[in-house]
Amino acid sequence: MKIIFLDIDGVLQPGTQDRFKHDLDSLKNDLVQKNPAYESLNQYDIGATYYDWDKTAVSLMIKLCETTGAQFVISSDWRLYSALPELRLLFALQNMEQYVLDVISSGNNLSRHEEIQSYLDSHDNITQFVIIDDRYIREFEENFPLNFVQTSWLFTEENYEKAIQILENG
Repeated sequence: MKIIFLDIDGVLQPGTQDRFKHDLDSLKNDLVQKNPAYESLNQYDIGATYYDWDKTAVSLMIKLCETTGAQFVISSDWRLYSALPELRLLFALQNMEQYVLDVISSGNNLSRHEEIQSYLDSHDNITQFVIIDDRYIREFEENFPLNFVQTSWLFTEENYEKAIQILENG
């Protein structure tokens, strides 16, 4: 199994906040009419996913999943505020829900690299993985030097090329 440990802010969502230019209550109400499960979601999270996620970054991430067969394990702080079913609903707004497999645990005051290592230790069926994050975390470089792709505000074609090399060639 191939896994993408995915951060969201700075990877799919740049620093834009276009959602505040829109009627988020109406957007949420429209979504709830189609799927009542959206009622549990925060309208700002819905708006961020719907309006602020970069279309090119999203399409590159979909292409990465389709090309490699990889799935997402969410490592983003978004996992602290939304459970896995809610994250899948948010990803559905960008037609990406089928790629969301899991979230890393956030217990025991572990750092993010320790949470990822713990996930890897408890899932021995992972054959390849890549960590995609905008933050430079020294521990990623030290512990996962061949598996880390750092973005700069957004997932780009260059990041895609590096990630596909990691997932396809190890």
